[in-house]
Amino acid sequence: MKKKSILFVLAIALVLSLQFTPMVKAQQAQPAEKQQFTEATRPEENYLARFHALERVEFLKKSNLDKIYMLKVIITNYKDQGWDKDYQAIYEGYKKGMDYYYKRDIIYAQVELEKNRKDIFELYKKIAEVYKQRTQALLNECATKILDLDLDERSRSNPDRNKVLFKNVARLRIAYGQFDDGQNMMDDHVYDTAVKHFRVAKSYAIQILEDIDPENAKGKYDLDKADNLNRILNQPQQSAK
Repeated sequence: MKKKSILFVLAIALVLSLQFTPMVKAQQAQPAEKQQFTEATRPEENYLARFHALERVEFLKKSNLDKIYMLKVIITNYKDQGWDKDYQAIYEGYKKGMDYYYKRDIIYAQVELEKNRKDIFELYKKIAEVYKQRTQALLNECATKILDLDLDERSRSNPDRNKVLFKNVARLRIAYGQFDDGQNMMDDHVYDTAVKHFRVAKSYAIQILEDIDPENAKGKYDLDKADNLNRILNQPQQSAK
């Protein structure tokens, strides 16, 4: 009787070992990135989850990349701000998510691209604050220049100077409107759009400064002007291969 019991226990142990061995091997075969998830945090991988993930990933891969392209311009133009490390992490995160995507691992592609989206959000938050301060400084300078022009008695008697005054007052109103839109976008936590509004505001501000004081403004705002057009002022030279 004891012998039969022992054989029964051994048989059960053998069945269990055969059942769990493939699971253990599969877990060991997973990339290190996937092994970091516990049963409490691991994403679902059923058919419905894959269906929803596919739709989300198709959106994220384009949305994230568009924002990364714009970040590349900003990071290159304003190297002194120290944003390059954050940008490189974002670039690698996007690359990792797309690696999963092209290997048809759509669930983990979504996981990585969602993380990438959050990293992009955080960097744009830093950038928007710097752009806001830069735009405010330019607008303050514009307001001072326009005030000086308005108080100059020649602006009343000289039609050309009066025309310059009228034109730039209108520009300043538009610039402040764009600045306010940028601030509203920051309040709504849409930081990449806030940057776009600040760029437009800077464009009008620079037009004012170049129009009122062209000699002093000559070449002074080239970096801002290129950036406002989403262009890199000085493209890095490609090393010869």
